[in-house]
Amino acid sequence: MLSIIICEDEPAQTTLLAKLVQQWADQCALPVQILSYPNAESFLFSYEEQPFGDILLLDIQMAQMNGMELARKIRERNRRIQIAFLTGLPDFISEGYEVDALHYLIKPIQEKKLFQVLDRAALNLQQAPKVVLLPINGRPVRIPTTDILYAEAFSHTILLHLSGGEESLRMRMSDLQELLGEDFYRCHRSYIVSLEHIRHLSRSAVFLDNGRQIPLARSAYDGIHQAFIHFH
Repeated sequence: MLSIIICEDEPAQTTLLAKLVQQWADQCALPVQILSYPNAESFLFSYEEQPFGDILLLDIQMAQMNGMELARKIRERNRRIQIAFLTGLPDFISEGYEVDALHYLIKPIQEKKLFQVLDRAALNLQQAPKVVLLPINGRPVRIPTTDILYAEAFSHTILLHLSGGEESLRMRMSDLQELLGEDFYRCHRSYIVSLEHIRHLSRSAVFLDNGRQIPLARSAYDGIHQAFIHFH
């Protein structure tokens, strides 16, 4: 099910958008959840409690926090959500690049244009890498699995080694392994490794594409060797 958020301070515009989104979903035979928020602050309050949403139709000109400010805050933690701006003026178009905006829809919104944008957003979501929601510093954060090199357990903490740095979280390795799925392998009691980032194997170590190596349990060699072959 696609979660589509409308953040718009004009009630009539919100009603129209919700109606058009539902028509698009019915036409595509896609189940959708449509949520609406009257301002950026109300959406951000809900979003910071629990990140959610696949497509965001976001009005730019709103009182207090405008749509561009909200988009910047969302992009700090979420690169996957598809953002389409709603505006009566094209003045902000150049700023959209920094938040990876999908499109600008000029008011009054045309059904054909909206449907085209929703088609693109749905296609992008299908092609996007899998994203997992992990408790980082006590807050749920969306992390693309392609960014994860490996996870390392230290007593009650897991250190997540990412392509762009490191993050720590508190959860069981078995739960993390289940969440990450079949593209990851438990190569050692204290390590889970991404099959995508393995360069080669020895009997006692896994060598990654960034030059790192991590220990490989003797009992895990045959399993990870087969998984590595099948993955590639």
